[in-house]
Amino acid sequence: MPNRPASFQNTNDNQGLLYKDTQYSSTHNSQDKLLSYRASAPQEHQFNTPQRPPGTSSDATMHTAPSNMTSAPDPLTKAFNEAIKPYIDQIETLKNELDDATLQLQQLEDERADMHAWIDKRGLRADIPPSIAQAMNTDPSAAQTLNYHLDRKMTVLNHDLHRLQDSLSTHLPTSTFATTLETLIPSIENLSSLPGGPPLAFELIIKLGGNLNSHGGDEGWNNEADVASRASFYGRLDECMVDVIRQRLSQSRGEDPPWMIVRDIKRLEKTGSFLKSKIGLQDYFPRSLDVMQYEVKRGEAQLPRGP
Repeated sequence: MPNRPASFQNTNDNQGLLYKDTQYSSTHNSQDKLLSYRASAPQEHQFNTPQRPPGTSSDATMHTAPSNMTSAPDPLTKAFNEAIKPYIDQIETLKNELDDATLQLQQLEDERADMHAWIDKRGLRADIPPSIAQAMNTDPSAAQTLNYHLDRKMTVLNHDLHRLQDSLSTHLPTSTFATTLETLIPSIENLSSLPGGPPLAFELIIKLGGNLNSHGGDEGWNNEADVASRASFYGRLDECMVDVIRQRLSQSRGEDPPWMIVRDIKRLEKTGSFLKSKIGLQDYFPRSLDVMQYEVKRGEAQLPRGP
C-alpha cells in the first residue's frame, strides 16, 4: 500500500480541507468540473421533475375525472331552468305560429297575383273596385295596361252604341251617348295619376270626344237638346283635360320623345274649327288650350335671347 505524504497524516490540522488523491494525476480543470456538476445536479433534477400543485400527492394527480363527464347542476341552476321552461315552450309555440302565418301569407300573395292576371287577361282593369285598382297600380306597367283596357272598353262601348242606333228607327238622343261615354272619365283620371299616364290620358280624352262626334247626322241630330248635351259633355272633358295637362307638364321632363306642345295646340285648334263648322260646336277644349298656350309663352320667355 503506498505511503501517504506527511502533510496529510496529521488529520487534526487538516480537517477543513477536501480530500484529493495525489497518486493519480488530476488537473485543476477536471476537479472544478466535478465540483460544479455536483453543485448543479440537484437544480437540474428539480427542473426535470414534473411540478404538482401544492397540497396534492402523486396519487391524486394520477386519478383524474374524464373530461366528458359533466357535474350535476347545483340547486340554483336547476331552479332557474325549471322557472324558464314555460317561457321556452311559449317561444317555440310562437315560432310555429309565425311559420304558419308566413305560409298562409305566401298563399294569399299567390292568389292575388292569379286574380290580377285573370283581370288583365279579360280587359277588366277599368271596372275593378278602387281597393283592387290601388294594388294593381303598383306595377311598373300599370299605365300601359290600363290604357290598353280603357281603349278597348271605349271601342266596345262605341260599337254597342252604333249597333243600338242601327236597330232603332229614330235616333238616340245625344245625352244617351254622352252619359255612356262619361263613365270612362274617372278611369282616365286614374290613368293620368300613374307614372307615365298623362300622355296616354291626353290621347284618350281626345278619342273619347271623337267617339261622341261619330254619332250624329244632318236630320234631327242638332236640335237644342243635342247641342246642350254635346256642350255639357265637352265641358266635362275640358275639365279633365286641364288636370291631365298640368300633370303632364309636371312629368314632361321624363317623356321620351319630349312633348311637342305647339303641335298639339295646332291639332286641337284644327279639330275645333272643323267641329264648329260641321255640328256647330262652339267650344272645343278652350281652357285646355289656354293652359297649353300659356306654357308655351312661359317657355319662350325663359329662353336666352341673343345680343
